[in-house]
Amino acid sequence: MTGFPLERSEPYQALSHLTLYGIGAILEEAGHDVRLSWTTRLRSRPLLGGTALDDEVIGAAVRDHAALHADSSSWIARDVTLNGRQRGLMSPRLSAFQDGETWERVQRARHEMLDTLTNHRRLLDQRLLAALGEPAYWSRDPNGVILQDDGASRWEMQPRNQGSEIVGSRLRKLAAAVAAREPATIVAGLRGSAVRDEIGGDKPDSRTPTGLAAPGPTDNAIAWCALWGISQLPIAMRISAGKRLGTAVTTGHIGRTRREWFYLPVWHQAWRPARLRTVLASAQLRTAASSGLPLTGHDAPSQLAIEAARRWLTARGIAGVVRFPIERFGSDNAPERRAMRGELVTVEA
Repeated sequence: MTGFPLERSEPYQALSHLTLYGIGAILEEAGHDVRLSWTTRLRSRPLLGGTALDDEVIGAAVRDHAALHADSSSWIARDVTLNGRQRGLMSPRLSAFQDGETWERVQRARHEMLDTLTNHRRLLDQRLLAALGEPAYWSRDPNGVILQDDGASRWEMQPRNQGSEIVGSRLRKLAAAVAAREPATIVAGLRGSAVRDEIGGDKPDSRTPTGLAAPGPTDNAIAWCALWGISQLPIAMRISAGKRLGTAVTTGHIGRTRREWFYLPVWHQAWRPARLRTVLASAQLRTAASSGLPLTGHDAPSQLAIEAARRWLTARGIAGVVRFPIERFGSDNAPERRAMRGELVTVEA
């Protein structure tokens, strides 16, 4: 079993966690037996493990994955016309749909793409699309206005100013940039020995991290893998007390409106991605992460539930949960949400 540490990554940055998840998912999709963990040394780092996994294999797998999605036949390349402008068909947050005909047209095109992915057994693509969500037609405010963003993942933080959206403005550009690299350059970016932010122009205020870290130059291979890491954090629809469908529940997210947090585990045993997905979606992880937060109602667990959750997590080798406050920047019309530096929540009972 060989080890591949992400040396420039650390547990208090959400980008680091999702990068590990994304690399693991990409390699698993390519047919490799992958293990994920965090190192136990003083400066804990994400660690990718697996049989016959070396730099060349990892670099080639990530490049081939990006090249597949940079192709014109990919769902990432598909657009839909809205209000006379082109938008990424599979983006979960799009410009407001003005009529039922537009909803039906977009849904037909989306369903056709999902059928294609199903026929080609593209499980990871389907996981990512399911996790990102889609424009909501079921959620409305008291005035009956459709709240399209209610069907989207909270991890999808691409700002919406000037018509930008996650597929056309971020994934499509990253796919092209990573596909154009040599495997060795991809590996250097993942390890942290070199940083190339092609789509952000290496600018000090680059938005390549897409809310998963503070603005700044971010290697495009890191950003590509991190956004695919969202595939391990699915969403679920929920019915409110009034029996109306409300905001989707996002795995790894707690809180509402302007008081919200992300949370992710740190563990030292070698896990397959399937085990990681099980822990991420567990009620116990969510409960432990809620400890000490100013939550109300059903969002606020009892102390007894918190203690039981901690015992459950400890028994499964989880060392702690990192909780990331979410802040908003910019205008109210096009706010930029960002996961801030995390804090460690201990789980040992």
